[in-house]
Amino acid sequence: MTQKITNSNIDKNTEKKVEELFYSESNMKYLEKIITDIESGKAKLVEHDLIEE
Repeated sequence: MTQKITNSNIDKNTEKKVEELFYSESNMKYLEKIITDIESGKAKLVEHDLIEE
């Protein structure tokens, strides 16, 4: 039971850190630039085959 509690706390902490990184100012600027590049045609989206395992 102790192991499950520890793993649960690690998962919550990791999830919080990932969320903080995703919403960081630098990442938001990066995502906005990518969107601008896509909308302007500078970045090309290319469809690829689905990789099945």
